Amino acid sequence: MMKKTILLIILVLFFSYYLTAKASQGIFIKKDFEIKSYSDIFYRLETSPISIDDIIVGSTEFALRMCADKDYQKVLGNTVESCNANVSSSNNTCASYLRKDSKKFYKDKHEVKRLTEQFIKCVSH
Repeated sequence: MMKKTILLIILVLFFSYYLTAKASQGIFIKKDFEIKSYSDIFYRLETSPISIDDIIVGSTEFALRMCADKDYQKVLGNTVESCNANVSSSNNTCASYLRKDSKKFYKDKHEVKRLTEQFIKCVSH
């Protein structure tokens, strides 16, 4: 009985080590997933470069989520509807502006954050 318990403990430790090693190599991380939210931008950035188009998609989602916050919009003197309309009407213009001087892909977290902030500021005004 004691041998089985020790063997079981060793197997559990070995299996835990194996999974930890594989996870640190990124084996279980899906690198090519569709960007649907702002946080997806930075999740993808952990494993691979991100395109300017994906930055725009995630940033648009964030801007629309800010629009959906009634209290936040009220403080700004806006309505949810007017904010959504503003984002929709300026989205293409701001995306073109951002793409104009951009690289196709980005790896640097700070540069990506700057671009997302620039785009959100553009569609919010």
